[in-house]
Amino acid sequence: MNEFIQKNKKLLKFYYTALRLSGWMLLIFVICSSIVSIVVAKNSTPMIKEQILTMVPMSYFTLTFLALFGIGLAQLIRYLFDSNYKPGSILRHGDKFLYAYVVFTLIVATIHFIDFVQFLRMSDMEPQFIFLSNSITYFVYFVAKAIVLIGMAQFLRRLMPMIEESKSLV
Repeated sequence: MNEFIQKNKKLLKFYYTALRLSGWMLLIFVICSSIVSIVVAKNSTPMIKEQILTMVPMSYFTLTFLALFGIGLAQLIRYLFDSNYKPGSILRHGDKFLYAYVVFTLIVATIHFIDFVQFLRMSDMEPQFIFLSNSITYFVYFVAKAIVLIGMAQFLRRLMPMIEESKSLV
């Protein structure tokens, strides 16, 4: 592994810089967009205000997670190629961030399920087909997303001690 890291150090530094920069830019974008959304919601009609205050936070939370994931991945890359670097707080608690995002994903899945049930109650169409197609699609999507996130958290939790041990042997 050390040979690979030494051979690709320039590439790893490039990835580190790109991930860190894009993560922070995305985080700043989310903060600025949240502020703009709040200002727009205050000056809007009640219906638009409700849509902004219910739908926008879910997408901003996902973007915040992606930004933190990018910053954490950048910290992991730097931790690999820089022997004096101590892992940052995002990397040290990366598995907890991933588990929190799993909980968020399950909450969003529940919200979608409730929306589907309300749609079925108000629908004049063939309700079984609509419910079945939408619920299966969202169920598979959210379960797959949750399983992948749990797997990534488990991998990260097991990877960090291995890297620490590898660095102590050198």
